[in-house]
Amino acid sequence: MTKKNALSTPARRRPRRRGRPSLLTSTVMDLLTRATAVGLTMTQAADAAGVGRSTFLRWMSRGEDVVEEQQHGKLDVNSPDPHAALYARVTRARAAAAVRTTGHIEEAARGVVVSETYRTWTDPVTGEHRSERRIRRRPGDWRASAWLMDRLDPNPKSLDELLDEEDARQRAREETPMERALASHLQDLAERLRQTLAQYEEEDGIKTPVVGRTGQDGQELSS
Repeated sequence: MTKKNALSTPARRRPRRRGRPSLLTSTVMDLLTRATAVGLTMTQAADAAGVGRSTFLRWMSRGEDVVEEQQHGKLDVNSPDPHAALYARVTRARAAAAVRTTGHIEEAARGVVVSETYRTWTDPVTGEHRSERRIRRRPGDWRASAWLMDRLDPNPKSLDELLDEEDARQRAREETPMERALASHLQDLAERLRQTLAQYEEEDGIKTPVVGRTGQDGQELSS
């Protein structure tokens, strides 16, 4: 039996590694949509769906860019781009929540209908048939809806502002104790330097000493 030459046999190709699957699945999209539909903020919706807040905000930011640049501002819940579809669904869900809450406040302001009855009779003088509609209303408690409406982002921030705030919180969580101690030390050093320069300016009037200039003999030169 002869041994096959190892060089003559073609090398078996390794299977290509597929990219990391996207976390934006249809299930996650449904959870985010339902969470925002009941009036939760986007950060609260991310917590309810089990995704990172910054991740959700980035998805929404990408979707907004696609809607504005490629779809001319049109919200399409069936968009082939998953980020644009998510942005459309969440935006519509939040708008529907605002409409529903406003309707509750308007209904409460009119009062809840308890009963509605009709009465018909014949006028004994003219002989005409007449009818009367009687509605009994009970004042509703609008404070619950007003409380929810007040928390549907009365002063909404842009996605970039929300993303910057979330990134800042993320960096603060990842900051080590040494970095926090060093930052405090540098702030103290900067404050001491500012006070020293202010003192020199008061003593010299307009002149401010130049730090670090030395002559050939090593002595400091005055400006």
